[in-house]
Amino acid sequence: MEQSIRLDKDSKVPIHQQLYSYIKERIADGFYKENEIIPSEKEMQEMFEVSRITVRRAISDLEHDGYLIKRKGRGTIVCPQKKERDMSVFNSFSGDAKVKGDKPGSIILHCKEVEASVKIAEMLQVETGEKVYSLKRLRLLNGRIIALNETYVSGRLGFALRGEDFDSTTSLYEYLEQHGIVLGSADETVEAKMATSEIRRELFLEESKPLVYKERVTYDMNGRPVEFSENSYLSDSYKYYIHITNVRGEGNTGEKV
Repeated sequence: MEQSIRLDKDSKVPIHQQLYSYIKERIADGFYKENEIIPSEKEMQEMFEVSRITVRRAISDLEHDGYLIKRKGRGTIVCPQKKERDMSVFNSFSGDAKVKGDKPGSIILHCKEVEASVKIAEMLQVETGEKVYSLKRLRLLNGRIIALNETYVSGRLGFALRGEDFDSTTSLYEYLEQHGIVLGSADETVEAKMATSEIRRELFLEESKPLVYKERVTYDMNGRPVEFSENSYLSDSYKYYIHITNVRGEGNTGEKV
């Protein structure tokens, strides 16, 4: 338990807001860890020398904003925090995670040669039925499964994808670059979808839940399609950041999706 902490009662910022900010910062810096129980209302009263009403207001606001959740018989628990991804920046899942100080990982479900379906052939600009490589993985962040990823890699790159080349820490983009593929750009679409029975099974979901579904086609520096991926993220684990600039240069704004 933390020692007694004094809030600034002479500040123009309301006490419950100061307490809200303090707890939020402690969640962000990992002092209060995900899925762990924070001190009780009575303990917080003593720690911060404030009324129970003030504590309840701060906790209620944090619960409303997705930082905490109350569990009957257990207490108030820190919610898993959504990881933010800037959609204007070209990066891999592993690259995004490492930039933010998180630990990425994968569980390889398969790596094999398959025939391109009509959709995959269109995305990779190859013939329907042509051989491509399918790499299917569960994506982990700090040891927690947050997504199902299935990637199709063109068979026209001059080398084969082999299952033995991939483990829990292998980045596909780094692998491609090691084989002389210089990545240049990507097209992405994002939408909300309900989990199918197959995805529920692979993500270990007990019931159908909304997912953030993302498709990406990645191109090399010459504009040649290299990979097409289908990604299903748990909606309570990920959010996207978009910076939008006014075409006329009159202002800009940011949106979190």
